[in-house]
Amino acid sequence: MRVALVHDYLTEMGGAERVVEAMTRTFPGAPLYTSAFSPSACPAFVGLDVRTSFAQRLTSRKGAAKALFFTLPAAFRSLDLSAFDAVVSSSSGFAHHVRPRADALHICYCHNPPRFLWQPEDYFRGRTTLRWTLEPALAGFRRLDRAAAGRVGSYLANSTTVRKRIRATYGRDATVLHPPVDTLLYQPTADRSDRFLVVSRLLPYKRVDLAVDAATSAGLSLDVVGEGPDRARLEARAGKTVSFFGRVPDGEVRDLLARCTALILPGAEDFGLTVVEAQAAGRPAIAYGAGGALETVTDGVNGFVFTEQSVPALIAAMHRAQDDGIDPDALVASARRFDVATFGLRLRSTLRAG
Repeated sequence: MRVALVHDYLTEMGGAERVVEAMTRTFPGAPLYTSAFSPSACPAFVGLDVRTSFAQRLTSRKGAAKALFFTLPAAFRSLDLSAFDAVVSSSSGFAHHVRPRADALHICYCHNPPRFLWQPEDYFRGRTTLRWTLEPALAGFRRLDRAAAGRVGSYLANSTTVRKRIRATYGRDATVLHPPVDTLLYQPTADRSDRFLVVSRLLPYKRVDLAVDAATSAGLSLDVVGEGPDRARLEARAGKTVSFFGRVPDGEVRDLLARCTALILPGAEDFGLTVVEAQAAGRPAIAYGAGGALETVTDGVNGFVFTEQSVPALIAAMHRAQDDGIDPDALVASARRFDVATFGLRLRSTLRAG
């Protein structure tokens, strides 16, 4: 069986790109198709057979790629996949718009239906004028997106939350296959930085502002790792106890995770891969009790949950984490439920079952 992989764009390393990296290990030698590829931003894919669409000539930067979103359905439809018996698309955008040949199997691993189309209240938080300016175009793209979803052979969802969204959005059922973490890369340590940690793209719907405000208000130390258009706004409201690192190498992120008091996940995530990464490093997460965190964090057992997105609720959870008595070995065992080897076995099994 000849297999092709497809992903939205390789212009930034995030959780979805780490899933795709695991897919390339599961199907070694399979070409990876994408709209645009920036080798400097995604070095993990350098040396692999990455094939781009006409969008590569327009941009290889993620911000510009998003601005040119109206070209992406056509970009994926233009990819020639006629040589392949099976196509695995990884999509939170338009990768599932590809057109494999009629007798080929198409499995879509869905990180979330395109948020800017189907969850605009979250995606355009604080940008109401932009949302309503784009609404006529978004309505048309929703029709295209639903039609493309109808052509997908079968769906895999990265969480129960996303499975429900796929059903509500597309009227399709999906099998849950949680994202993978290479747990062997993480080394727990008894050394502590006495600082809380956020690892996230800095976008309004990620609610990093909540963590910044909580740390500033309570005088607790917080490190923020990640980049995004919300960084200037977050830095402007941050107190002296909050530090911004921007993008840092993976090895440094693993070290920060292993030494932090706790990772903070302040928004409702589709899955929340960083929670599992923190557990693999032997540290708990403080997670807002919604979305994918409900599948990875049990309050007081392998992390801490706050049920209201407010500064007082998060501060209370942060103080609980400072008195943490959770066994690091239990956290590592929790993370191993999502190990990359398990992911690969289940993905191959899904493909064999057709």
